[in-house]
Amino acid sequence: MRTTWILVLLVGLAGPLAAQVRPTPEAMREQIVRRFIENYRTQAGLTDEQYARLQTTVRQSWEQRRQLQERERDLLRGLEAQLRPGIAANTDSVTRLLDGLLGVQSSRVDLARRDQEEFAQFLNPVQRAQLVMAFARLERQIEQLIQRRGEGPRRFQ
Repeated sequence: MRTTWILVLLVGLAGPLAAQVRPTPEAMREQIVRRFIENYRTQAGLTDEQYARLQTTVRQSWEQRRQLQERERDLLRGLEAQLRPGIAANTDSVTRLLDGLLGVQSSRVDLARRDQEEFAQFLNPVQRAQLVMAFARLERQIEQLIQRRGEGPRRFQ
């Protein structure tokens, strides 16, 4: 009986322990973003008010970017399905998928513009430029982490 309880306990803990050993990509992104905001706060010498506004803006923007990435990934999967060798592609579907990809790209530009307008309300131009560069480095780091985990490029997953 005691062995059964130990087995049940071990099986019950296996899932949570495995999750601790290998965090999800989303958990990794959240941890990186949290560290990024803290590091940028120190680098840019932000006031408490600037820091609070930065946190809000970055988290909202990050979520919108994640949704755009998911949409792009879905569209690319659809395009791949249409372009299988030996199977005729449906031109109407391909046109809709391509239009969707252009829409995602346009939405990214709009989001970047809105972000900059929001940041301009509480950061000076030098701080904004530093933030743009820091974001570019952050995105590269996230891509590298995901690829190192063997999950391949995010674009087609």
